[in-house]
Amino acid sequence: MKIKKLITTVAIGVGLVAPIFNVSQSQAVEAASINSIAKQNSYVDVTFLYKMLQTQNIKYNKFYANGNKIKYRKGKPEGIVIHETATPGASAYNEAIYFNREWKNMYSYVHAFVDHKQIIQMMTPGYGVWGAGAIANNRFIQIELCQETTRNKFAKSVNNNAIYAAKLLHRYNIEPSNASNTGKGTIWSHHAVSRFLGGTNHTDPDGYFKKWGYSMNDFYSLLKYYYDLQAGETVTSTLPDDSSNATDSDPVSQAPTGKKTLMHDAYTYDAQGKRTDAALKTTGTVVTVAQEKVINGKKYLQIGKNEYVVASNIIGSKRVLTHNAYIYDTTGIRIGTTKFLKGKSVRTYGGRVNINGNKYYPIDTNRFVKAANF
Repeated sequence: MKIKKLITTVAIGVGLVAPIFNVSQSQAVEAASINSIAKQNSYVDVTFLYKMLQTQNIKYNKFYANGNKIKYRKGKPEGIVIHETATPGASAYNEAIYFNREWKNMYSYVHAFVDHKQIIQMMTPGYGVWGAGAIANNRFIQIELCQETTRNKFAKSVNNNAIYAAKLLHRYNIEPSNASNTGKGTIWSHHAVSRFLGGTNHTDPDGYFKKWGYSMNDFYSLLKYYYDLQAGETVTSTLPDDSSNATDSDPVSQAPTGKKTLMHDAYTYDAQGKRTDAALKTTGTVVTVAQEKVINGKKYLQIGKNEYVVASNIIGSKRVLTHNAYIYDTTGIRIGTTKFLKGKSVRTYGGRVNINGNKYYPIDTNRFVKAANF
């Protein structure tokens, strides 16, 4: 699932039907081998996002708070949609942190991110999300596979995904059936949603799977294997829900007060707006914000006695792109092929930074967009 607005229903999915790939004998052998490798790995279990953030003093921006609850049309999920992130090398942790902070700007959210070493559940599967268009969002649980860089890591990631998905099927008493080729069933690819339901035009994870000689049919085979193995277990007790603990009062104080992370290096200032002699506070530093204050027409946040930082270093500001923009790391190396599109509003933090002679705006503690694109 690439980052774009997915919640509006658009009638374009039916015109973007891709041909079904012919799987050669060598591809079939490779896929079987991947599933064999997958089954040799143990399950990593689930990390709940709100608990993970609690340990890091980061606010959990709950998707389903304040009335934003997408109720399933039949009262419970009807199946599962499998996505992939389209950001090579980005981990489940990277994606979870980014989506937790930016989902309101991206109009996009999923139930979980999965990679070779972690499953991070973003929210309870008891409500829908903004993952695959308005038709699918109130029907299906939606899981994102992170793009891996090696065959073994890929095998581990699909193994984690298959076991996790099988447990969810048991929890909601859903029988597995492959919808990816016919549009009828309970296990869907995002591509199948585009082809058969509409409201979206994405084709993942087909292209990513094909890179490894794999397919949704192969993934379904692995999922069904684990579903059958689990049939005799009481799986609802081994896959707890996060909704009973993640209450409507978030575990970290609401903005602009409470524990906050500096998204940009920041000097400190006194109550008159004069810079103090304190050392520069670096990106990623966690501070406790007591209040917001306007000093000489500029917004600051108080983080100590007579100690303030410029507010944009923490809460950021939205800027509109005048060009398509790729994302870069702290060394100026482009991260994958994902890009923000011209006209999109992107939240940036603090002022411009210089990386290898080029100017960038931070959009995360370790992600940047070229300033020239705004």
